[in-house]
Amino acid sequence: MNVRMLLSLVMLLLCGASSAWGKDAPKVTIATPAGGWTSNRVARITGSISDTSLRVGTLSVNGTERPLPLRNGDFDLSLVLSPGMNVIEVAAVNEAGSGRAKVSVFAKVPKIDLRVVLSWDTDGTDLDLHVVEPSGDEAWYGHKETASGGSLDVDVTTGYGPEIYTQANSQEGTYKILVDYFSDNGNAQTEVKVDVLIHEGTDREERHSFRHMLTRTGGKFEVGTFEVKAARVVQ
Repeated sequence: MNVRMLLSLVMLLLCGASSAWGKDAPKVTIATPAGGWTSNRVARITGSISDTSLRVGTLSVNGTERPLPLRNGDFDLSLVLSPGMNVIEVAAVNEAGSGRAKVSVFAKVPKIDLRVVLSWDTDGTDLDLHVVEPSGDEAWYGHKETASGGSLDVDVTTGYGPEIYTQANSQEGTYKILVDYFSDNGNAQTEVKVDVLIHEGTDREERHSFRHMLTRTGGKFEVGTFEVKAARVVQ
């Protein structure tokens, strides 16, 4: 092989590599919150991702990940902050690589003894979180506040979630998690994930995670149950 043929082969390989790597790795920017501290219990997370072809990224809050819907490279959703420091990270991946951005916010807000977060993996779909408390009272978008102080803080109708239920003082007994697959927007199925956090930041802290595949709309489907136990009294 002469030098000219060798150079041609190298150029061909470089051109092929260039077409495969035509995109840059996504750049992630978090616009709000800007960091620092807040007294607002519900935070609005907004920002952008440079690769506008992406439809979903990843949102991580204090280590718990969930899908992040993207609209023309922009994201905008609300979530409930935990008392104290909250580490919020957004990540996106394309064929050229990955990008991420992180912000820390200290929230001076009342404690949350129980948090239930629903997310799912399809766009444009409407799922509704229902939490049945040990008393039998049921929190959902049509009954957002329960007698015991349970609250459906965030209701999402456009896909991915999150929908969030919180309670300042959890009740002893069994909680039941139900999901209503209200509208599928033409998707054959969607996988739901529910993350449960009990007694956050204490020596009694518990975490539970449930996954369930929904294949048809209509009716409520039980995703899981969890138990809140009474605190042990030290004599």
